[in-house]
This record gives sequence, C-alpha cells and structure tokens, in this order.
Amino acid sequence: MAKTSQRAKLVLKARENLLTKDVKNDYYLTVKSQRTLTLADLAKEVATTHGHQNQSEAEMLAREILELGAWYLSNGFGITTPLGYYHTTVSGTLLDSELNAAPDRTKLKFGVSYAMSDLMRKFLDEAELDLEIDKAKTGPQLFAVVSAQDAQHPNAATRGESVPVAAGEACIIKGRNLKVGGPAEANAGITLTRQDKSGITPIFIPAARLFPNTPTQVGFVMPAGAEEGSVWQVKLCTQLAGNSSTLLKEPRTVTMDDNFVVGQPAEENPGGSGGSGGLDENPLG
Repeated sequence: MAKTSQRAKLVLKARENLLTKDVKNDYYLTVKSQRTLTLADLAKEVATTHGHQNQSEAEMLAREILELGAWYLSNGFGITTPLGYYHTTVSGTLLDSELNAAPDRTKLKFGVSYAMSDLMRKFLDEAELDLEIDKAKTGPQLFAVVSAQDAQHPNAATRGESVPVAAGEACIIKGRNLKVGGPAEANAGITLTRQDKSGITPIFIPAARLFPNTPTQVGFVMPAGAEEGSVWQVKLCTQLAGNSSTLLKEPRTVTMDDNFVVGQPAEENPGGSGGSGGLDENPLG
C-alpha cells in the first residue's frame, strides 16, 4: 500500500520560550526533523509499492523529470507539482549605465520560491500530531545557524530583509551555553556534515577558529565550496561548563535538531533564529 494513502505523523517539539522573561510557563513549537531523504530513497519505495525490483529505473525517470523542471525554472517558467508551485526569483539593483550590457551576475541573487499545493496542505492538515516537551537543559542548546548579518540585525526577518547563509561568508550559531573550549585532547569545536549528498567528508572547525565564541553566539566561516541549496548538520563539542570557564570532566557533544540550508534564511522561532520568506498561497489554486 502506498505511503500516501496512510495518515502522516508529524512530531512537534515544545521548547521553553527564553525570550519572554516575564512569562515563565510558555513554549514555542518546532517540527522535529527526521533524516534527509534522497531521490534514491523515494525511488526505492515507489518501486517496492508497484512490485518492481528496478529501483534504478524509477530513480532515473524521477531524476530526469526533476532536472528538466530545474531547466525550465532557469528559463523563467513556473512549475506546479504535487508538492507545490515553484517559480524563479531574482534580487539586486543595476545602474542606468549598466542596462545596455549583459547583467553583472555578482550583483544579482537568484532563487526559487515555493508555495504549498492543496495536496501538501491536505497532508499537513490531516497529519497525526505528537508533542515532545523539551525542557531547558544545562548543557549547550543550539537554536539556529544564521548569517552574520542576521545575527547583527535580528529583526531583519520580520521586515523581509533576511540574508541567507552563504558559502565563504561568516555564520553564527545562536543558542545557550555554547562557548567552545577545552584541552587539546577534547577536540573542542564544531563539525559540519553534508546531509543531502553522501561521500562528503565532514568539516571540523576547532575552537581557535571560532569567532565570536560566547555562551549565546559561536561564529564560523561557511566553507567556500558549499553548494547553494546544500543541507548541513552542525555538531558542537565543548568541555566548558555553561557560561563559565570551568572545565567539565568530559567534553559534551550536541547536535542541532534542525539542519540548515546554504542560500536559505533560517526559520523564525523564539529561540533566536531568523525568518524565511516565500509565498503563502499557491497561485495556481
């Protein structure tokens, strides 16, 4: 039986709202992230559902369809699928004197905007909801990875001016009890692991290369080779106790619950991340 005929199950995490200091018992909700699925994973399920053993054929056809869709998006077409509606966007400004020549790509930022389809909205509306309560912890808590610009201007997201995480640019992990440190043998630092492509060696950034390095913000430079749209997991290791310089007996390693995407603003939540843009409605109905 196809998965799509079954009721979905969405797990939500309730986390203490640390920004409303005058209210002691309120929580904000986030979606508990599951592992990132590849096209091969989906093709395997489709092939199994239809009684076929040829997973590679299903994956090949799906990949060709998606690659063709990407090509049409690059030509200015809109694409509507069971997931939703996609269309190409561009931002940037040019001077009057530049209008008679080919646009300078370094001044432009291209993207793809997404709006949920009726089917996607239906699946979400009908999904069974589970709730996990995530009480405040004494150890490191990683809320979000944002661009350095968004970290300096936390209200940019609400104004629609959020700057995405970008390759080769400074990024900030926002959270609590984050300060990274410890003896050399502790291997204190952060590790970035690609989630949407296998065979990529994780990237370790030691404490000495993290700036700022405070209990609420840890900064690093996103590797220059990180592809636009790539999905990353961040893991932090420290032997420092909370806000102090006291060393624990053993280092602690914590993985952020949600992955982050290069070229995409962080989702807004009271834990301290930025916001995301996009369309609210499907223009195709």
